[in-house]
Amino acid sequence: MLRLYLLAAGEAILMNSKRSSRSASRRPRKSARSAARAQAPARPLITTVIFDLDDTLYDCFGQRVRAAHLRAAVAMADAGLPAPAEAIFQVRMRACKDDPQLTHIDERVCERFGVPAGEREKLVRAARLAFFTLPVGKLTLFPGTLSVLRGLKQRGVRIFVVSFGDPETQRAKVAALGLDREPSIDHVFYADTGDLITKEAFFRSILRNAERDPKRVLVVGDRPSSEIRAGKALGMHTVRLRGGEFARLKAEGQEERADLEISKIDAVLKLPFEFGSS
Repeated sequence: MLRLYLLAAGEAILMNSKRSSRSASRRPRKSARSAARAQAPARPLITTVIFDLDDTLYDCFGQRVRAAHLRAAVAMADAGLPAPAEAIFQVRMRACKDDPQLTHIDERVCERFGVPAGEREKLVRAARLAFFTLPVGKLTLFPGTLSVLRGLKQRGVRIFVVSFGDPETQRAKVAALGLDREPSIDHVFYADTGDLITKEAFFRSILRNAERDPKRVLVVGDRPSSEIRAGKALGMHTVRLRGGEFARLKAEGQEERADLEISKIDAVLKLPFEFGSS
C-alpha cells in the first residue's frame, strides 16, 4: 500500500508538471550559419532530465562519506565488535576502496576482527543504520549545479531528482542544499535502502506521466549499477559523472556503461543534445 501511495503521489505531481511544460517558452530558432551546419544531423531532443543526488549535484564523498564511515565504526564498537572505533574506521576505509557499493564491507570488517558468523548480523545492522542516518549538517552544491538546473529550465526542460538512501536523511540533504526550494526542479523522488520503492520504479512513473518517449529523457548520475543501469534498461540516454565515491567503479557490461561520461556537472549543457520542450 505504501508503495502505491508513493507512486500515486509522485504521478500526480508529474502530471501537473507535464501540463505546465506545454506553456514553457519554445526554443529559439537556429540561424543557418553555413550550408554544412544546416546539413549536420539533428541532435536528439531532450525534454526531461533526471538527476541523481549524491556525488552528482553535490560532493557527497567529501562532505559526508568519511563521517558516515566513522559513525558506522563507532556503532559497530558499541554493538560489541572487539576493536576500538578508530581501528574499525581504518579497516572500513580500506575496504571501501575495493567495495565502494558497500555490498560486503561490514562482513569484511567482521572477518578482519574475527567475529563468528553467528554474531555478525547485529553488528552489520548497527553499522548500516548508523551509516545511512548520519545527521545532515551544512551542505553545498557543486559549482555549476544551479547554472545547469536553471539553464535547462529556461529551455523548457522538465527536471527531476531521484535520490537513494534513508528517505528522512535524503530529505534533510535536499533541504540543506536548498533544492526543496529551487523552482527549476519539478519534483524530488526518494528511493529507499529497503527497496520499498526503487529508482527504476520512479523512472517508469516519469515515463508514464511526464515524457512517454524514453529517447527524450536524459539520466545523469555517478553510479553504473543504479541510475545508469535503470536508465539504459528503459531506453533513456545516460551520462555518467565520474567522480566521488564510485569514481573507480567499473561498469559490469554494456547494461551499466553510460552513453557519455563527464567529469563536472557544468558539462551537461555542452552535451550533444538539443534541450527543450516538445
